[in-house]
Amino acid sequence: MKIAHWAMGMAVVGSLALAGCGVASNHDTVIRDAVSNRVFLYQAPGGGDATLQVVRDNGHFGGGCSSQILIDDKFAAQLETGEQVAFYLPSGAHVVALRNSGACHEPGDKGQLNTTLAAGESVLMQVNARGSSLSQAKR
Repeated sequence: MKIAHWAMGMAVVGSLALAGCGVASNHDTVIRDAVSNRVFLYQAPGGGDATLQVVRDNGHFGGGCSSQILIDDKFAAQLETGEQVAFYLPSGAHVVALRNSGACHEPGDKGQLNTTLAAGESVLMQVNARGSSLSQAKR
């Protein structure tokens, strides 16, 4: 009798566990805004500013890796896979750097781009899903 109850309970638990497998998710296809508690600098637009948008690609790999975005050696934001953030920077020369943290962190691991932004200009930079490279996207 106890075995029958145990088997019935396991069947119910198994059915419930499998029910979640059929749920469709757009987590790996939609780019979301980074949550505000991981965005630290350059969030208030000012006159003559340029817009720098940084997007981290979606993907199954890199989920345990955080991408730290540094602008002019200042920690500006932390992105997870499938997130984006917009920064409002004064026109002029800037250094945008990428550092990994979490499961993908390696000492000295970072990518860096130099960019010169004009007032009113909008530039898009892209971090790959693994968080291992930073590139300027072509429009």
